Parts: sequence; structure tokens; C-alpha cells
Amino acid sequence: MADDLPPEALDKYITLVQVGEGQYGRVFKAHSRGTGALVALKLVSKKRKSERELTIYREESELLRQIQHPHVVHLVEFFETKDDICIATEFCQCDLGDYLRIHKYLAVDEVRTIAKQILSALKYLHARGIIHHDVKPQNILIGLDGRVKICDFGLATHLTPAQGTKYQTILKGTPLYMAPEVLIKSRYTYQCDFWSFGVVLYEIFVGQVPFTVCDLTLLTDYVTRNPIAWPKGIPKNFKSFLEGLLQRDLDQRFTWATILKHPFLTNKVIE
Repeated sequence: MADDLPPEALDKYITLVQVGEGQYGRVFKAHSRGTGALVALKLVSKKRKSERELTIYREESELLRQIQHPHVVHLVEFFETKDDICIATEFCQCDLGDYLRIHKYLAVDEVRTIAKQILSALKYLHARGIIHHDVKPQNILIGLDGRVKICDFGLATHLTPAQGTKYQTILKGTPLYMAPEVLIKSRYTYQCDFWSFGVVLYEIFVGQVPFTVCDLTLLTDYVTRNPIAWPKGIPKNFKSFLEGLLQRDLDQRFTWATILKHPFLTNKVIE
């Protein structure tokens, strides 16, 4: 109920309707009293949350505060009350997972449009040493303007070579979208986001992820060993693009030096 919101939030926002609830807290569609802007207002109760969990929300919001990009969700405001963490971001229509549940799968031209927008955001993030770690349809929002926007930076990592951090070895992300090197806890860098990105593109075109096993051990075996099943009728340039993203061998997987030149993005035919 909106009437049990903290007074500090009600002073700033007019809540319209609750649009989500989960372990993360509650999300309301709301208007800013100051600007009239439509926002998604997330309220995270501090009760039953560890200090580490609360720190993740604070760090994520601080990271978002530093990011200004049309394809990354915009942080409007972050503040805390005695009992709650309050995060206001731009309001979006839905996430890509919801969109896919309605449409089942997308035409290749729409996939290309979405791919370019996600890549624009990833290029911006990677140039700043940020690995997202959890690229998946549920973390890609569709804005009111129709543009896709990456969200949820709770697992994001800053790679800081100056401080000696050049790679990660921690298991992070959502298993079905994790790169092989992440699943086996090998050294990895920003290219793990490319694998996750490739899984997302495969899913929105085919209607399901390449590997659908739930057991983590079995999934790891499938992802590291089994061939990917390619649907009939997939355009050659799109298949070639996905093959470059979904390379198990990091030396063979796309880098920024090669990815943006690929014919799929320029809509050139591969014979």
C-alpha cells in the first residue's frame, strides 16, 4: 500500500500504483512533486537486510550516479530514511523478458536494433572499466521512448589496472547467461559480457536460451562442451555474429576491435 510509505518519500513523490514487489523491495510508478517527471520509485526495507546487502544498493546507486548514457537507465535520486533505502529511476514500459513473453520471439531486424543499443551501452561501460556481469532480458528495460536501457548494476565490477585489478575469477551473474570462463571460475574480463549479450540475442530470436539446464554442474558441462543448436532459417550474418560472441575460446571471441565492424550490425549479406 502506498499509504505506508515513508514520509520523506511522500514529500518528494506522488505514488500512482505499485508495479513490482520481491526480495529487493517494492517498486511504485510515481510522479516527482518537484519536476513532474514519471519515475520508478524503489523502496528497500532495511529490516532483515545485512549491512553488505545495503552496501550493494548504495554502491550500485553511486555507480549509476556517475553514468550518463541514453541506453543505461537514468538514476533520478537516491536517499535513505531510518528504515528504507529509496531509489528513483526513470520509468520504463517493461523489461525485455516481459516483451519477449508477449511476442515469443523477434524478427532479425528488431534484434539488430536492440543489439546496437545494448552494444552502445556496453561500449560506454567497458571504456570506463565496468563489467556489468548480469546482462539478461530482465536487466534490459524498454523506455517510454522505445529505446532499450541496461539496468541493475548490483553485480557490476570496476576493473582498475592501475590498482592491479585486470581480471575477475568470482562466480557472478545468472547461470543461464554466464560465460564458460565464469562458470568454471577461470580468469575473465569484459568479454564475459559479450557471451551474455550473445545469449540474450539468441534468446530473443529463437525464443529460448541455447542451454536450458537448471542444475549448475550440468549446465557448466553443457556450456563448456556441447555444441549450440542453430535454428533453421537463421540469417548467415546473424549466425556469424552470434558465433563470434559465443566462442568458448576467449582468444576467438569477439573484442571491441572486431565486433563493431561485423556485417550483422551494418546489415551486409554474408554469402
